[in-house]
Amino acid sequence: MKSISTLLLGFLFFSANCQQWKFANSYSLGIPKQDMGKNIQPAHSLQVGVLYQLPGALKRLSAGFEVGIGMYANKRIDQTFQFDNNTSTVLPVDYSSNVFNANIQARFNLLCDKNFIIPYINAKGGLYNFYSSVYIGDPEDDGGCHALEQENIINDKTMYWSAGGGLQIDPAIISKNKHSGRVIIDISANTIRGGTLNYINTKHLLDAQYISDPDGKPLNVEFINVSTQSIHEHTVAQVYTSPLRMLEFRAGITVKLGDKSD
Repeated sequence: MKSISTLLLGFLFFSANCQQWKFANSYSLGIPKQDMGKNIQPAHSLQVGVLYQLPGALKRLSAGFEVGIGMYANKRIDQTFQFDNNTSTVLPVDYSSNVFNANIQARFNLLCDKNFIIPYINAKGGLYNFYSSVYIGDPEDDGGCHALEQENIINDKTMYWSAGGGLQIDPAIISKNKHSGRVIIDISANTIRGGTLNYINTKHLLDAQYISDPDGKPLNVEFINVSTQSIHEHTVAQVYTSPLRMLEFRAGITVKLGDKSD
């Protein structure tokens, strides 16, 4: 085990000194398009990853992987649930909808590393995961109706691909100092396309139990009347199915893991 750790540390040290590894982190704004754009808000995510710059004649080409996690909804709504005996109960319902993605990627710089501004194109492929939780609170009236299952999880995933381009900008361009390429600003735009996903509609959550939409499927939860012990269902959200379609904008920082010389 000690020898494995030594080899791993040696490899990381060697890679860093070769300046071929880069650490990238960025903020991502994913704007849903087409059918998905009708149902959910934009996804705000944090992306982190590493890139390996190929040596020699292929040094404009980099390959690596990244992961990201974010959110497209987080809200609480007091919903009024009507019952068969013409009574009603107001319950707080918490909605939390998140996204996760992981991919492998390739990037090609259109100019050499000596430039202050370097345009590039990139392509990615991986897995996108949409998951939500719907938590139903207890009524203030102890004799009112209670949800039999307070938390419901919606979870679905699909393979996806992404393509786009961007700019790497060396901050030294402002001061006109010597170009280092060690820390660069990275901005990009990408299109994201994938298979079909199930997710809850977070644009029309108010009075969800009264919504009747042929494009959506009601997410029903069983309730029990404490007084009569009768069990009944109420709709707390609408579940939609559509292809993954997003337009992504990014802004971040990329750091070369090596010495300061170019």
